[in-house]
Amino acid sequence: MKLEFLSKSVDYVGGEPYKTRVVLGNSEGAIYPVFFDPDFISKESGELFKLAWEKIYQENFPKKAENDKFNQVDEQLEKNKKAGEANKQKVEDVATLTDVLISLAITRDGGMEQSAYAKVAAIIKPLVKEQRYTNGDIVAMPYPFDTNSKWAQGTATIFKFQMQQSEGYTYQSQTIADMLQKGVLTIVMPKIE
Repeated sequence: MKLEFLSKSVDYVGGEPYKTRVVLGNSEGAIYPVFFDPDFISKESGELFKLAWEKIYQENFPKKAENDKFNQVDEQLEKNKKAGEANKQKVEDVATLTDVLISLAITRDGGMEQSAYAKVAAIIKPLVKEQRYTNGDIVAMPYPFDTNSKWAQGTATIFKFQMQQSEGYTYQSQTIADMLQKGVLTIVMPKIE
């Protein structure tokens, strides 16, 4: 039985609007009235048709309607999960590309210009406590010394880990000055004029 939208009207009781009547029917003469609050009369016919179908569905097949809703939610969650995984992969790809570009930038002969250096230093991650670092890893931290008139203490500075390939270093909140003194880190400076 294929139902179609036939009409909408307002039923009155005591001269006051009582219910909006939406009538669905088919070509064989079947009529199925569905009732809503009086203010529903202002809704479009297409919207009322959908609302009437939902109401019929829920009244006649309550568990099926509930299950369908859960299935829709599950499908949406699965789509969101896949989109999240794709976005995570894109973020990882961008992070890898950023690491490669930073490595290229700091190995440039003659050093980077100071403005480019400052931008690169701003996107490099700082040291992370308990993290294990290996040879060639790059971090950015504030410059620890106040002895260089052209490079102020506290300026974002790029540091590179330097050790044997088979070695590693776990950061435990040591000072940058101590790490430089032990030879674990080297400073990657910009071109200073």
